Amino acid sequence: MQGIKLWAVGALIAVLGLAHSQPARAGDMSNAVVTCFVDTYALDVPEAFSCTSVWRPGGATNPTTALFQVAGLGAGNYSYAWRDLETNTVPAGCGNQPYCEKSISTETQGDGEATLRVTITDLDTGATKNVQATAFYYDGYT
Repeated sequence: MQGIKLWAVGALIAVLGLAHSQPARAGDMSNAVVTCFVDTYALDVPEAFSCTSVWRPGGATNPTTALFQVAGLGAGNYSYAWRDLETNTVPAGCGNQPYCEKSISTETQGDGEATLRVTITDLDTGATKNVQATAFYYDGYT
């Protein structure tokens, strides 16, 4: 009989513990932005929302790479879905990660622009946020 009472008390404690568990907390996405930089031989510094670089002989390759990265997220459990807004496709190699790379050429060899958007999903709550940035690459020689 004592064993049944202990089991009942244990079951009651377990149920009460579940009833008072904390609700899922969202990571803080309010400050999330996409930063970018166009890779040159200089010290490239990421900038939020848009970034610009100028090609000059010996200063960079053409085409080169534009690098995009999510910044400003609070601690949490997130997924990432990237989209190239120029082609409306998922950029090659840009899976579920907080960064993405895209080839970019100057306006004399291409359009000199790359715009990527990422949908960030908080996996604990299902909340989402879309953020994007645009990289510009200009020919400074011609």
